[in-house]
Amino acid sequence: MGSTAAQKGLLTISILLILIGLGLTFAGVFSPAWQVVDIREFRAEHQHGLWWDCTRAEKHVVAVADFYSEEPLHCMYKFDRSAEIVIENTLNNIDEDGAAGESEHHRFWAWHKAILFFILSSQFLAFISLCSGVCIPCFRPTAFIFTVSLFIAVIFSLFADGIFFLAANRVDNRFVQGMVGSYEQRIGYAFYVHLIGTLCWILAFLFALLTTYKFFTERYSSRTGVHFRSDADPPLLEKYNVVPSRPSPPMTYVREHTYRVTSA
Repeated sequence: MGSTAAQKGLLTISILLILIGLGLTFAGVFSPAWQVVDIREFRAEHQHGLWWDCTRAEKHVVAVADFYSEEPLHCMYKFDRSAEIVIENTLNNIDEDGAAGESEHHRFWAWHKAILFFILSSQFLAFISLCSGVCIPCFRPTAFIFTVSLFIAVIFSLFADGIFFLAANRVDNRFVQGMVGSYEQRIGYAFYVHLIGTLCWILAFLFALLTTYKFFTERYSSRTGVHFRSDADPPLLEKYNVVPSRPSPPMTYVREHTYRVTSA
């Protein structure tokens, strides 16, 4: 039996929310603006992401009509071995170089790796949920895979957001030391973009629960309707007009006598 319009509507809303959540989480993880700090003495804006960092030179006045000119970003990967060697050499000369303290925030820490693990795992599970959700109208048992995988994706995504929020508010990660002063990092827009994607998955999970409930309640009701007959239905023999048959007359049996001939 085909699914009803309500079931298809709930399933469509859930799939659309999963797609929106995937787009937002991918946009968040590819952006370096997870932590942003303006270091005035360096006249630069530093963006510290999960797997790469970017630096933008400070905006400057170019003309009266054109007030500010924005410089392009210069980025580097946290997992780049050559960049890691440069950071280590800079930190070794921290007494001579006052800007060495800022280089500490360009390292690839364990909490960065943990956040990336949970984000990528949640995106993979959301993709599995998306594929299984498309198959529900044809094969209804995939509704369980659809709901369970989406639930685990939501949990992993919440773990990623929680780990970052706690790590970003630690004193050693929140403040950047410059040559003459310290500057406070603020949480960038990339975190909020990923958080909105997580909220979309939470809404999608709620619709997924309703979808699974609708599909299986209809399946159960259709099965019970086949195997059980309502009490209001007439008995089976009363549904058909059977022409009464005349009883056949009793048959009489005649006993035959047989004689045996014997010789004298």
